[in-house]
Amino acid sequence: MNPLAIATKGKGLKNALRRGQVITQRYGMTSHKMDQTLERFVCLLQTYQASATFPITAVALQRNSTAIRQFVERGLEFAIHGFTHIDHSQLSADQQAAYLNRAMAAFGQSQTPFNGFRCPYLRWNEGTLIALRQHGLLYDSSQGLAWDALDGLETPAYRHVLNFYGAQPAQRYPALPRFEQGLLRIPYCLPDDEGLIDRLQLPPAARTQVWLKMLQQIYELGELFTVGLHPERFDLLAEPLAATLAQARTLAPAVWIARLDEIAAWWCNRTETNVTLTALPGQEEVQVAVAGPVGLTILARRLIVNGPTAPWSGAYERVLVENFTLTTSLRPVIGLSPRSAPSLHEFLRQQGYVIELNEDSRPYPLYLDRLDFAPEDERPLLAQIENGDWPLLRLGRWPDGARAALNVTGDIDALTLWDYGLRFLGS
Repeated sequence: MNPLAIATKGKGLKNALRRGQVITQRYGMTSHKMDQTLERFVCLLQTYQASATFPITAVALQRNSTAIRQFVERGLEFAIHGFTHIDHSQLSADQQAAYLNRAMAAFGQSQTPFNGFRCPYLRWNEGTLIALRQHGLLYDSSQGLAWDALDGLETPAYRHVLNFYGAQPAQRYPALPRFEQGLLRIPYCLPDDEGLIDRLQLPPAARTQVWLKMLQQIYELGELFTVGLHPERFDLLAEPLAATLAQARTLAPAVWIARLDEIAAWWCNRTETNVTLTALPGQEEVQVAVAGPVGLTILARRLIVNGPTAPWSGAYERVLVENFTLTTSLRPVIGLSPRSAPSLHEFLRQQGYVIELNEDSRPYPLYLDRLDFAPEDERPLLAQIENGDWPLLRLGRWPDGARAALNVTGDIDALTLWDYGLRFLGS
């Protein structure tokens, strides 16, 4: 399918025509207009001590490498958004590998660092993941995740685009990074700017309320809010973005605002943490030793901690040292049957739960013996664990005591009118 046809399929003819009418307001014959937009974007981010991740097509980067380089030097992350803006779900793994080779070469030639990838249109297939693994990319952020934050404002156009994206419902799937055969998948939260402006056509105040509601939901769950804002629509959503960042900065425990490469690196490092529990002879005490990255968050629930702590959230308190003892007659971790599904073991480990394989269930407040465990089982299990009132020692997901994380991100497929026009020629 050619680029013009896929864009029309995704947007619908009416929205595609409307977009054609406004595109000259957002782009110029040179990159000057988009440079100014990115400058305003960066200034707003700096107000809230934040940065952002901008996936960019390699051809747009090649044609505008000098303009992009100045923003790299100011701390923005640029990820690969394909070589050209085409539907990767229609390509084989070999075709995608070839395009990825060209994209990586273009990033290298322009001296633009890269660690991650996002498919145009959020449309991917298994070949996408194969190609990314083969080329050693750290993360992919192509899976759309739709939040129930619209309070009845959904439209047929919005439902259409969720289907077009292959978006999953956040009620069933966590908004969290996850390793899949060595590749870290980071979901992309919806609605983003395109949804709010083009699909839902919400007035400014309603746009703000949707993102604030998403922030509230995600914060309560301790998950990751990727705030999607394409730079071309920055001026239409500057106020909602500012309100969202301002609210995030007021919350305690904190929201960690970071780039996707920083989030991916943290997730990788944290999952390598080693926690050792040693029962002290003749005492109802357990010696705990934690070896992990700087900033690691250690949490205890309904436990007597013999060491410095601070209140955290709900029944949890944050343990402020890496070596301490617990007064307890139980093993305050999750016991797991050796025959349980490997996917269950891996999921719990990635979430920061301390697990022990044991045939004996008696030492554990929570013991799981599940032969099958699918992605659809993850959110119910998280609710079961986090709503429990039994003693639990675990690692927090995010660094420095943060309860949730937030990333500002938006794709760039053009910086000039020339880029935009050439996009529909597959260039």
